[in-house]
Amino acid sequence: MMDRNNLMRVLLLASLLLTDVRCEKDAVFVYSRLGGETLLPCFKPESQDCSSITWTFYKSGQVRYTEEVIEGQVRADSDKSSRMSVKPNCSITLRDLIAADTGSYVCLKHGKPITDVYLSLLTITSISTITDLQPGGNLTLSCILFTYYDIGSCKAYYSNFNLSWVAEDGATLPRDTRYEQIFRARCNITLVIKLQMEDNNRKWRCQVDTTENSTGLFLDFTSTFLFQNTPTAQKVVPSAPTDCPVQLPISRIVLCVALPVMVLIVGFFTWRGDRMRAKTSATGIELKEI
Repeated sequence: MMDRNNLMRVLLLASLLLTDVRCEKDAVFVYSRLGGETLLPCFKPESQDCSSITWTFYKSGQVRYTEEVIEGQVRADSDKSSRMSVKPNCSITLRDLIAADTGSYVCLKHGKPITDVYLSLLTITSISTITDLQPGGNLTLSCILFTYYDIGSCKAYYSNFNLSWVAEDGATLPRDTRYEQIFRARCNITLVIKLQMEDNNRKWRCQVDTTENSTGLFLDFTSTFLFQNTPTAQKVVPSAPTDCPVQLPISRIVLCVALPVMVLIVGFFTWRGDRMRAKTSATGIELKEI
């Protein structure tokens, strides 16, 4: 019996060594937004000298890890070099985050790992068109968490976070027929909303709640109506007559008064000229007869 117990202990110890389990490392789960900026901490560097610090990056599906920081300096040929910088405490910042940045980062000192950082990124996408953003339309929002393990898919044992759709203030959405949540995976949930008039410029929040002692993350989407529903047919109703006369501009009033006056004046002087010419002609004829 004693030999069997000793054998089990040896096998357990061997399995821990083979699976590379280390109790002295710190594990940190970092959640950020796609396109944002994040800090990847390195704990216990024991000095401000980062010349002995190396950062490696491993992404699920890759054959091996890549070295991003060597002797405290970002590798110039790294695809993250323009977006990565080393802090005085040997932590690193990463800007303009993309889906390919998700993965496992390890801070090593003299080749020995001291901090494991697992980076996940949150994003919201919508398949709805602009014409859907109006009362009566359907707004479909997909919230995806790009995890260090897999994009948009989490295994059953990965249970250190919870992804959910909530109201703008973080409250649970009411049980209403116009809300439908579709759980495609633990890292991919969809919200379908039957829009109403009061939903114009309203925010819809996808929230990550974590089980670690870290700050939760959320991302908002604003539904802005660019078009409003209009009746398909409108009846033209004639306006009721009123006692109020039509108000015309002063220029039109002056024109309407002055034009007849001018016509009368021109007509008068034309008539008078024709009469004087007639008299002159008659006088000439009388002189010739004498």
